[in-house]
Parts: sequence; C-alpha cells; structure tokens
Amino acid sequence: MLTYFLFFFYLFSGTILLHIIIRRKIFPFTIYHTMAIVFFKIFMGCLYGWVFLHYYNGDDTWNYFNESKDETMLLLQHPLRFFQPFWPSYSLQVTGYHGWDALIFYINDFERWFIIKSMAVLNLLSGKNYYTDVVLFEFLIIGGPLLLFKLLAREFPLRTGMYFLLVFFIPSIIFWCSGIRAEGLLLLFIVLMIYNGQAYARRPGAWRVLGMIAGFMGLLLIRYQFLLVFLPTFIAYLISVRKQETSARYFNRIYVIALLIFGISLFLPPARQLSLPIQHAQESFFLLKGNTRYKLDSLKPGLVSFLKILPQAIANSALRPYPWEGKNLLQSVSSVEVLFIIAGLFFFMVSPNRKQQISYPLYWLFLFYSISQLISIGYAVPFPGAIVRYRSISFLQLVLFLYAGNPLLQQKLRYWIFKLH
Repeated sequence: MLTYFLFFFYLFSGTILLHIIIRRKIFPFTIYHTMAIVFFKIFMGCLYGWVFLHYYNGDDTWNYFNESKDETMLLLQHPLRFFQPFWPSYSLQVTGYHGWDALIFYINDFERWFIIKSMAVLNLLSGKNYYTDVVLFEFLIIGGPLLLFKLLAREFPLRTGMYFLLVFFIPSIIFWCSGIRAEGLLLLFIVLMIYNGQAYARRPGAWRVLGMIAGFMGLLLIRYQFLLVFLPTFIAYLISVRKQETSARYFNRIYVIALLIFGISLFLPPARQLSLPIQHAQESFFLLKGNTRYKLDSLKPGLVSFLKILPQAIANSALRPYPWEGKNLLQSVSSVEVLFIIAGLFFFMVSPNRKQQISYPLYWLFLFYSISQLISIGYAVPFPGAIVRYRSISFLQLVLFLYAGNPLLQQKLRYWIFKLH
C-alpha cells in the first residue's frame, strides 16, 4: 500500500510543482497539457522497465537498480565510501597512478556509477521500488524536452502545436528516452548546450557560459563519443547565430574541414589515425553477445575500409530494421519509426515551403548532427537493440527538421491544442 501511495504522491505532486514552475515561462500550457506530457513520459518509462523485465529477463536498467539497493545501504552507513568513485584519487589508485589511464577510466565508468548512485539516492524516497524510482528520475530529466520545446516555441511560435506533438508524444522516441538509462540525460545536456549557446551568441553572459559548460561536462562524462560528434555542429551553429547566417554555409565549411582532417589522418600510421576511437568502439561491441546482430565488417586502418563499410553503417543505423525483419514488438515498432522518417523525407521534398522552413541555424544543427551521429553509430554498433536506443535523439532531430511543416497545418494544430490563433 505504501508503494502505491508514494508512486501516485510523487506523480501528482511533481506534476503540479512542475506546472507551477513552467507556467511562468514561455510555455502556453494548462495543467492538462503538463499532465499529458508528464503522464505519458512516466508511462513510457515504466513500460520500458516492465517490458525488459518480463520479456528480456532484465537489462542494464534492472542491473543498475539491483546494484543501487546495496549502494543505498552504503550511503546510509558509509557516506564517504559511497562517493568514492567520483573522486579522482579513486581512478588514480585503480590505474596505478597513471594520469591518462585514470582519466579514461573515470570517463568510461562515470555513466554507470552516476546512474547507480542516483538511483541509490532515489531509493531513500521510493522505498527501493523500481517504478517509483522511474517517476522521480523522469522529473530529473524532463527538463531536456521541455527546454527543447521552449526553444522551438520561442523561435517558431506558429509551429507550437506541431512541436508539442513531435517533442513530447512520438511513442518510440519517448520510450527510449524515458528508461533509467543515459539517453534522457544526453538529450538534456545536448539541449542545454544548444539553448545556452544560442542565447550566448546573441547576447554574451556568464550564466549562458555556465549553461554551456554544464552541458559540455555532462556529455563528456556520460558519453564522450556523442560530444565528439556534436562539437563540429555546435561550433557551426554558434557562428551561424552570431553572424545571423540562415544558410548552411558555416556548417558546410566546418564539416568539409573536419572531413579533410579526418581523411588525411587515415593515410598516417595506424596509431596516429583519428579513426582509432571508432575502431576501438567497434571492437568492444564485437566482444558482446546479442540475440540479433546486423552484418557489419570490421574496420581496418585506412580510407578504403571506411568507404567500403559506409553503406552498411547507413543502412544499419538509419534504415533498419526493415518491416519484414520485425521478430518482436520492439523491432516492429522500430521499423514503423523508420517509415515515419521516410514519410517525413517525402513530405519535406514535396513541400512548397521547403526553402523557407529550413532557413534557420537550428534546423541545420538538427540535420547535420543527426546524420553524423547516425553514421558514427552505424560504424560502431552491430546490435539492433542498441542502435534503436542510441539513435533516438538523432531521430527526434530528424523528425523536427523534416516535419517543420505546412504553415496552414501548423496554425490549425496550434489552435486545436492551445486555442491560440
């Protein structure tokens, strides 16, 4: 009985508190809009845990939760030992006081420890119940999609209805970004960098710098591979906003320079090639076991191997699973997700307002980052279950780009959802 009370108490009190906070901002939400967003996201987070427990005998999420129970006891009995993995001295001790090895160890292990330790703290409020932990965790990461919607609503006020549906209610994307996993955190940190970066480019300020640093450090520590892919796009975005450039000029220039540097490095000795992180990531995934695995050839040093595997990388990360490959419900839903992207591409190509709707740096950021992230995922990951989770943020950005939409449809949705003309 106490478990149910805590679950619904945090659900309703958290929703009311969140609504009080955001109603003073740019959000045109009533309490019903806020409830719809929060309830759907928490439902998807609980569904994520339930599906993986009952059909897959648990996954990393449940492993983290089980480990967090012992960590809760450690927090209560030995609080200094509880925080020990976050101290640099711990990594130095584990790696024999080798500075570079200690830094790599710290970054590689930070995501796991951060989630486990966070759940250990949440257990104090939830009574060590997984689904109540989900409610609390969602209120920690819901700032990502809310801040993204705020940014879009401020830049494109006539499209608020469309973006309300796309940001908060695409089932597959919300599903993968709502489990007690890193994806919700990654979205939060990416949006922190974008939101504060745009504000800083227009009007520099110390708080905006701190916001960008917070997002940067979050990406670095949770999943640095995403940060490496995001940085060129982010730099191009800052320059474009600063220069008030609406075309993709600076994105094209920075990506051409980055690709040239990367391509030239492939002719250097293997140990000096910039492709080493991707090769090491692929090798790590090849050591893992999975029920389903896509065909993916091993990356070799040199340009030829990268060009040869490029079609595999694009197909695996952006186009699969094909509709006939759906062996279970999750794979079938993922194939529908791909069809949604393809439909959006068709809608975008036939739209008479295509040029007008993409003439903003934010849209170019969505396009360039999502494509580059999908390609990097395709090169490294052969498992469809991991791919659909890793690509969730990229697919969200592609959807936002492709469905920028027809102005008439946008105005109708804005009225239907928010009663705004």
